[in-house]
Parts: sequence; structure tokens; C-alpha cells
Amino acid sequence: MAHKKDYVTGTMETRKFEDRKEPYYKGLQKIKELNYETEDFIHYFPCFTGHMTLARYLSLNECYQKTMGLAGHIAEVGIYKGAALLFFAKLTQIYEPNTLTQVHGFDWFMGNAPSENEKNIVAGSDAESYERLMELIHAQQLQNTVLVHKLDATKELDAFFEAHPHLQFKIVFLDAGMYEVVKACLPHFWNRLTKGGILILDQFNFEVAPGETQAVVEFFKDKEIRTFPYGWMPTAYIVK
Repeated sequence: MAHKKDYVTGTMETRKFEDRKEPYYKGLQKIKELNYETEDFIHYFPCFTGHMTLARYLSLNECYQKTMGLAGHIAEVGIYKGAALLFFAKLTQIYEPNTLTQVHGFDWFMGNAPSENEKNIVAGSDAESYERLMELIHAQQLQNTVLVHKLDATKELDAFFEAHPHLQFKIVFLDAGMYEVVKACLPHFWNRLTKGGILILDQFNFEVAPGETQAVVEFFKDKEIRTFPYGWMPTAYIVK
């Protein structure tokens, strides 16, 4: 079974899991042929989800748990289909039902726009319909917890934060991976990250998105950058 990629396989980090992917997708094709009901995929999702996908959400949950009790909202830049966005929203339903905490998503809904130096990222990949995402949010009655901001993060964050100067965050998840986006986001979101809050980096030190590492290294000169020993992506985080 061929799998559509949003990146080009390189010569370093991308090689580590290449030998595992083909068997995984063959198994996934077999699962699709077993005629499970749609509700089964939702209610019994550990039966079907790969361990690396589970590790991703365990990593995000770890960051969330570390910020319990901190003031501030949660932000994700580069939200794609909304998986991490809605995961954080549901964590707030479980752990913070009576707080003001909201989850803010930022995306332009036009897919990846890599620079010439980001040759492993496929242009236009990871594009999702804004309308479908909003319908998904409304279907779960999360529209008052999840706030989606359709904008170009490289150009429109100044105006956004001028209009909403009070916003502070306890978690910021940079999930875009491209130099121009990360470079534009860092000064805005780091300044608004509560002390003790966590900046999560999806593709730091990863050849697919070298621009993310470049932007982070340029912005931070003396910060400890940690990783998740059991997860693959996100690849790093910084505690303020």
C-alpha cells in the first residue's frame, strides 16, 4: 500500500523509521478490510492506532500535565486537521472544566509553503479545509473552547495581538516546521508564554524541517532544549 508523504525522505533522521513504515501501512490496509464500524475506530481507537501516534499524544499530555496550575491559554500554530488542537481541548474538559483556559489554533489553511532551503517539505501538503474543521469543532460543541484564527502567521500576528493584547499562554505548540513561520512566531508567543510554561517544537533537529531548527537557534542563545525519550514527534520542548 503506497502512503502519500508530506516530505521527501532524506539521508539522516528520516531513515530511522523507513523500514517500519511499509509493514505498518500493509497492516493498516488489512485493518480497513476487517469491516469495523466507524464508531469502533472512535471508541476503541487503541486497537487501531500505531504506537508512534500514541507516543505523540503522550508527549503532548506530558507537557499539559507539567503546566497544570499555570495561568494562560494553549496555542498551536499549524493545526492541519485539528488533532492536537482538539486533544488539548479535551484535556481541558477533563482537568480544567471550570477555568478560563481556551485553545487557540493558528493556520492559513493553504498547506505548506517551504522555502528553497526546505527541499524535503512538499509544497501544498498538510492542507485542510477550514470549513470542515469548524464543522468538526461545532459537532462536538467545542466552539467556545477551541478558537481557530485563519491568518498568515508570517504577516498577521502583529495585528492579531494588537487586537487581543491580554492573551497569555501556558503552552505554545509550534507545529508548522518552516523557517519563516517559526521565526515570525517566536517573538510573539515567547513574550506571551507564562513563566514555567512550555514551548513545544514539533520538528527541531530534524532534516525534514531544517528551518525550524535554524529559527530556534537564532532566537534562543542559552535555553535548555529537551526531548521526549519515548516519542518521535514532537521532538523537543523548552520550559520558560
